[in-house]
This record gives sequence, structure tokens and C-alpha cells, in this order.
Amino acid sequence: MTTEFNPDWKAWIKTNIENGQDKNGLFRILLDKGFTYQAILEEMQFEPQAKTEFNAAWKSWIKTNVDDGQDKDGLFKILLDEGFSYQAIRQEMQFKPVLDANALVNPLKAKDDVNLGQLFIPNAKRLDSDVLQLFTLENFLNKQECEHIVTTIKSELRPSELSSHEPDNAFRTSKTCDMGNLDDALIKDIDQRICRLLGIDESYSEAIQGQYYEVGQEFKPHTDYFEEHEMASHGSVMGQRTFTVMIYLNTVKEGGVTHFPKVDSGYQPQQGLAVIWSSLDANGLPNINSLHHGQPVLKGYKAIITKWFRSNSRLPEPPPMLARKTNDYIPNYTKTGFSKTRLPGPLFKKIQAFYRANLASGKSETVPGDFIFNSDKATKKSSLLVELSAELREEVHDALKILMEQWCGKTLIPTFVYGIRVYQRGAVLKCHQDRLETHIISAIINVDQQTDKDWPLVIDDNYYRSNEVILKPGEVIFYEGGRLSHGRPYPLEGDSFANVFCHFKPVDYMPRAVTQDT
Repeated sequence: MTTEFNPDWKAWIKTNIENGQDKNGLFRILLDKGFTYQAILEEMQFEPQAKTEFNAAWKSWIKTNVDDGQDKDGLFKILLDEGFSYQAIRQEMQFKPVLDANALVNPLKAKDDVNLGQLFIPNAKRLDSDVLQLFTLENFLNKQECEHIVTTIKSELRPSELSSHEPDNAFRTSKTCDMGNLDDALIKDIDQRICRLLGIDESYSEAIQGQYYEVGQEFKPHTDYFEEHEMASHGSVMGQRTFTVMIYLNTVKEGGVTHFPKVDSGYQPQQGLAVIWSSLDANGLPNINSLHHGQPVLKGYKAIITKWFRSNSRLPEPPPMLARKTNDYIPNYTKTGFSKTRLPGPLFKKIQAFYRANLASGKSETVPGDFIFNSDKATKKSSLLVELSAELREEVHDALKILMEQWCGKTLIPTFVYGIRVYQRGAVLKCHQDRLETHIISAIINVDQQTDKDWPLVIDDNYYRSNEVILKPGEVIFYEGGRLSHGRPYPLEGDSFANVFCHFKPVDYMPRAVTQDT
């Protein structure tokens, strides 16, 4: 725990208090950042008052999570950290923790790792099986990406090979493209996206391989893991194969099904569809249930890419295998993760009028850690904050709540509305994920801009593809801010760019429980 505040944090506290931000919320933010209760109390000259009543949204949150079987000790600690009194929580939950309050652990703040037997893949469907971990994910690649890769594969084909001798010359009759040898920016980007999809460091993977099947060609039933006699030649450095990611690049007219006979499940090739499975069982041993058959193509052709992951890194000083951060386990609530629309006209006019009337009172904003900085080192000013009135802040929250609940399909709890942030010329906003506890479903309203050229918001989607979104005054983007990395990494070319930020969390929001068991 930290007991002293550096100048940046002191300025942050002073600026937010002067701007009228809720002191209880500021206190919790500082606790989340690791500062001690006593240090915050002394610096802010303020001690939060415990809340004793739960509104309908909090009551629903408690009931939903208790009914879902979530750990009650963890729920109790979350409510304590949200500022509710011990007695009020005990009465509402009808539960008393065995542990002392100081010993309780907030699952939202605990260090999270993932069991390789419990992969979290946004938008994926998991096979209902106790013996094989298998996922399917539609549209991981789009039409343009698939067509580009097919063209590339067809230009660099060689006969496919096997990892060991097979007397049946017709066992694998496709052709292969070694895509790791190609200098292709899109293929390199897709390689990284596949690694992020599984949350595994790239050094634990093989390069993407392309396969091309013509009519009559197949890959007879086989497993991807190395047999014991193959480990010396194929697994001595990087170890056993753990996961396979196979993506269909075209929709096959007839045939070409990938069939898993041990679990009686088959997948017809559909363009962009990813099939992901583990070659190992829960004990980390080769799993015969991963046996699969690339059945003969009967009409047309089949093109796929395959990427295999291994148990060891190729690097002499290996990084951790699991590369996800805590925010990466926040459930996704929409397919893509963001959507652009227009703000209701009357509300936008009210915000814009308030902005113009109060811009002169905007105060320089200090954000610790160079979260926002100016690309011109001689210029210290990166952004101003024009604080909204309490009435207007509430109106923004109320109006967006309805629209955003329709978008994400969840009942939302309002958590925070920032004032109008006015970025200055040369400003850069680092790419980041928003606060795990409160900034789950968010909105950015563009109020005004005086720019020389468009200033894009760079944001990942739930398929790990980077996107650039342009906002104009009156437009708003809804986005899953806690999950998705976003920012404005290019310096602002213009005099100003003014946004309002509005944040919510679903009433039943609870990060996925993940454990270390590898």
C-alpha cells in the first residue's frame, strides 16, 4: 500500500475536488490505486460516510449474484468497497462473513489468471462436452480478409507433410502454405489477433499455416498433439501442442466437414468461422477425444488457416504463457463492442449551449501517469475540464441509459459522467481500458471540435481487430470501455476537441471468476 502522493496525484485530487466531483467516488478511486485509507483521509481532509440504504439497482445486483452462486464473501467485500456499511450489507444479504472484514478479498481486484481448461473467448460457443474443450466463433475473419489470404495461399503451395511416417499415401492429400515466411502485414496482424483471442503470448505459438483442399482431397482422422515417439524431433524445444485454432476461408459447396468422431460433432466450412480446441485433457495429457477428420471436399475447394500453440515458449527467457489482463475477462455484451449513432437533438443543443457559455471557466486537467499528454514537449497543457451542472449530468445519464440498454441488452446502473473534456492542440490519449469496477458500458459524446483534420478514436473490437472511428459534433459512440482498448494515439491537429464521457455497469455485472491451476 502507498502512503504518499506524488505531485501529479496531489494535483489530480485538488483539481477534481475543485471541480465538484463526488468525494466518496474519488476516495474509492484512490483506494483502488493502492493508497492507504489514512493517507487519503489526510490528503483529502475528508472521510467518506458509509451508505446504509440500497436502491433498487443494488438490490437487484445482490439478488442476481447470490442466485448465480457467486461467492458471498466476495460480494460482501465488493459492497464494502462501494461504501456501504457492514451492518447494512449484512442485513440486505442476510449473511455474515466468517472472516474479518479486513481479510475479505474483492474478486474484482484480485490477481486473476486463467486455467488453460477454462478459456474465455468472446462471442464463442462452447461444445457441450465433458471430454473435449472446443469452441466455435463465427465471423472471426471478414470476407475481405479471407479472400486476401486465399489468394496468398494459392501463390505459395507445397505438398502437405505429416509429423511422422504414414504408410497410407492418401492420409493427407492437401497442399500447404508456410505463411510465417511471408512478408504480409495483414497475415501478421491476424497472427497476433489469434494469440489475443486465446490470451496466450505469441512466443508459445507456431506460425500460421495455410492448407488448400481440392475435390477429393482430405486429411484422415488424426490428432494434433505429438505422440511420445515424435516428441524428440518435434517437441524438444517448444514442448507439446496445446491448442489448435482453425479458420475456414471459404464456404465449401459440398463436403469438407471437420468431424470429431469421439464427440460426434462436425463443422461445415463457413467463411470466417473459427474452430478452436484443446489437444490436451484437464490433466495436461494428450486427449484422444480431439481426434478429427478433414473429410473429402465433394464440390468446389476448401481453404483454411491453422495456428498451433505449445506448452513452452521459443524464447530463452520466456514470458508468462497467459497474456490476459484482468479487464480482458470482462464479459462482452455485444457482438462488435461499439456502435456509433446520434445524440437526441434537444439534448445535444443543451450540452453545446452549456459548453459555449462555460468554456471560459474550464480548468486545466491533470491526469496521473501521462494518461493524456502533449506531443509538443514544450507545451504542458493537454486538456481542459468544463464541469457539467448536476442537473445536466443527470439528464445525460438518464437519456443515454435508455439508448444504451437497448444497445447492450442489459439493465444498467449509472456510475459516472465526466464534465466536458476539451483536448488541446497536440494532445494524445494513450490507448487503455477503462475502470474495471464501474466503466463497463460507456459513451463518448462529441460536443464541438475545431480541427485541421479528423481525429480518430482507435478502438479494438470483440474480434481483436483495430478500428478507427470518426466522431462529429452531435454524434455519440457506445462502447464496452472496460473490455476494449481504446485511445487517440495520434496528436490532435487542431485547436480543440470537446467530449462528454458517460459510464454505466450492468446491474448483474460480475467479472468472470478465473483461477490459477496450471
